[in-house]
Amino acid sequence: MAPSADYVKAYETAKKELSDLIIRHHEIEKRIILVRQSLQTFATLCESDGIHIDTSGEAHFLIEYSSLADEIRALLKCVRPGYLRPHEIKLQLERLGYDMGKYQNPQATIQMVLARMMDSGEVQEVLSKKERKAYRIIEPEVSTKE
Repeated sequence: MAPSADYVKAYETAKKELSDLIIRHHEIEKRIILVRQSLQTFATLCESDGIHIDTSGEAHFLIEYSSLADEIRALLKCVRPGYLRPHEIKLQLERLGYDMGKYQNPQATIQMVLARMMDSGEVQEVLSKKERKAYRIIEPEVSTKE
């Protein structure tokens, strides 16, 4: 086999591996959101029953070191190719344990972040079934061809 054929084969192998890794990365991101929501739900249930639990350092770290835009981006990726309305984003952020009380007008703050993300081409505005503005993440399709 000629060296150039080896290069093409190596390139195609690396290309397929990258595609697989991106798909797994998206799956992991979605799972992280679901587990964070579960942690918050269980923490609330324990608290309501007077049960003391140690807070999740990992969940705290994610909240502490993620921006509001990062959290919104993660939520939109989680529902991709679906969409979320700003009010739904606010509720989902609260389900993650994100403190929305630090914003004077959380809804307006979320809409401002979404507008910036639209300007940068990260999200697309769509109309929901009730003709209300909703948003979805724009991400390139990953090829699953071999």
